[in-house]
Amino acid sequence: SSQFRSSSGDAQWHKTSMASASNLGKEFDDFENDFFDDDDEQAQMLEKGTPSPPPPAIVSKTDDREEPTKATIIFGVVLYALCSSTLLVLNKVAMVYVPDAPFILFCQFLASAIAVKGLAVARPEMDIEGLQWGKAKPFAVAALVFFLCLLSNTQALKDVNVETVIVVRSCSPIAVCILEKFTLGRELPSSQGLLALLAIAGGATVYVVADEGFKINHWTWLGIYFVFIVVEMVYVKFIVDTVPMSTWTRVYYNNTLSMPMVIVSSMCMGGAKFLEVTWTPGCVIVILLCCVVGVAISYAGFNLRKLISATSFTVVGVVCKLLTVLINDLIWTKHSNAVGHAGLFLCIAAGFTYEKVKGKK
Repeated sequence: SSQFRSSSGDAQWHKTSMASASNLGKEFDDFENDFFDDDDEQAQMLEKGTPSPPPPAIVSKTDDREEPTKATIIFGVVLYALCSSTLLVLNKVAMVYVPDAPFILFCQFLASAIAVKGLAVARPEMDIEGLQWGKAKPFAVAALVFFLCLLSNTQALKDVNVETVIVVRSCSPIAVCILEKFTLGRELPSSQGLLALLAIAGGATVYVVADEGFKINHWTWLGIYFVFIVVEMVYVKFIVDTVPMSTWTRVYYNNTLSMPMVIVSSMCMGGAKFLEVTWTPGCVIVILLCCVVGVAISYAGFNLRKLISATSFTVVGVVCKLLTVLINDLIWTKHSNAVGHAGLFLCIAAGFTYEKVKGKK
């Protein structure tokens, strides 16, 4: 009896083991069929031309495609407006105290580079890159254009008033649309855009005729400034869009690469004129203010280009020019009369209209 129960138990265990093995084999077959069915489905999708699901996207540290909040945009606009509307006037004051444009620009470039390096040391987690040859090569050309634009602007301020520089800047869309047509393949403006461009030229003509402080003998630096501001609009925007960097990295590259250029230009222009200046506390304060605003506008400009469209950025710039006119009228006695101001406002309003029509196109 005991032997019989043992034999029955062995038979039952053998039956149970065989059933478990059979179920396990069936589950493996089901898994294998599902696995190869998935491969067959993917192969059929490829044969039909249907792409397979894309892999998860990898977002880099310099990816700026995240939608900014309304508060971020407002802060960016206000910061840029404050810096843009004051820096032109501060540079004019600085040129009165220290008539050495390369020196003033060098101070601003150096202050901006030191400020970014200080941020990198104080906050290592920030996305701030050092100079890399692969990125420095294309950005060096952008920095050169940027520097020549600032240098010619500062030099022009020694001979003409602020309104004249603003009119030259406001007339630049005429040349920009032509340059974009032949370099970037953009369409020419519509009939409304052409009327706006004609209004810009008309307003500038009224201003030039009515401006009592305008000096025809000193158009050289204004002409150079006009050429480089047009090139800067097209080329620098192209570099910003094609060379991935964080905002502070762009500030560092732009200012660091501009410093050797300003040293060379200072040597070519006679150099070291700032050594002949009698340095007073007022001179030091003005230069320091220029440096502070220079750092701020370097960041604000690149930051705002990232947050809003190019058309909106231009509109903000036009409004800033109006603020500059108001600030300038409170400081200087050498400015245009009422007719000249009417032409100035017509020029700026036409520039605003052109950018608005361009944005709707």
